[in-house]
Parts: sequence; C-alpha cells; structure tokens
Amino acid sequence: MKIGILGGTFDPVHRGHLELARNARVQFSLDKVIFVPANLPPHKPELLSLTSAADRYEMVRLAIQGEPSFELSDCELKRKGASYTFDTLSEFEKKSPESTFFLILGKDAFEGIDTWHRSVELKKKILFLVAKRGPGEVCAPEGARAEWIQMPLCPISASGIREAIKHGRDVGDHVPQKVLQYIHTHALYRKD
Repeated sequence: MKIGILGGTFDPVHRGHLELARNARVQFSLDKVIFVPANLPPHKPELLSLTSAADRYEMVRLAIQGEPSFELSDCELKRKGASYTFDTLSEFEKKSPESTFFLILGKDAFEGIDTWHRSVELKKKILFLVAKRGPGEVCAPEGARAEWIQMPLCPISASGIREAIKHGRDVGDHVPQKVLQYIHTHALYRKD
C-alpha cells in the first residue's frame, strides 16, 4: 500500500491542504493520505497560544469527511510533547511494515528539512512529495529524495485566514463550510 503522510498545524485546515493531498494522491497513485495534526509544532511555537490541538484535530476531521482516500491520525496528539515527523513515520512503519510511505509537504517546509529532528535519518528513509508554493527554484536539502507535485499555485495560507477572521472578513472561499462553521461556533481566531 502506498500512503502519503500530510502533517502540519492545520490552524486552520483549508482548501489548499485538501488540494495538496488530492493532487499528491492522484499524481503518485497513493492508496490513501493520512492527515496528522501536530500536538506541539517544534518549528512554530508562536501557534501554541492560538487554538488547542483538539480544535485543530476536529477541524481536520470535519474537512476530510466524505473523502474516502483521506484518514486522520491522532498519533502526535496521543504522544504528547513536541511533534517530530521522524517519530510519526517510525510509528506508521511499525503499524504497517508492508506499506511504502511518502511525506507530503510544501516547498518552504522541504527547504527547511535540515533543521528537523533526526533529519539525516528522515532523508534516508522517505521520498518527499513537494508542492511549490510560489515561483522560483526549490533548494533541495542535500541527500533528500523528492518528487514535485504538479498543481496550481495556492495563494491560501493559514496565517492569512486567521488574520482575515480576526478582522471579520469572509474566508468562505478558503475554508470548507463545516470548518468555517466550527470556527464561528467556537469563536476561534477572534482575539490576539
């Protein structure tokens, strides 16, 4: 089985994340894509005060409803502490040793792989499926094996969505309706 792993803060999950997963799944004939919300993102400590891991998990659950090739994992939430991709990948490999795993991510994250926990080992064990986020060349980290996800450039960012919600602007084009309803019901992103 070919499985894509799409980790992140998903604060909030948005249509760009979903399109990234869909394009990777189709282009690389993945059997499924597993979304893995981070418990404590080690590279984004500024996000810890915004929304709880439970809220982010629930928003992803709502966003992928009706997508039979998408799954949601709470492994990083259960593990507690900082969320390291190497540990998550190792956990998936133990559960499903017959499967081949791929890490789906954007250009910015890919270019920063060398700062990740156990990056040398991670680069040896996985093929990265990378989406370009804007024009320009991708600076591939030494030793990283990558394939490029072909998809239109996505101008959506979670930080932009949070800022728009904070100022009362409509984000309905960027966030699935069920996620938007959850954000409004729980008054997420309304305050500093």
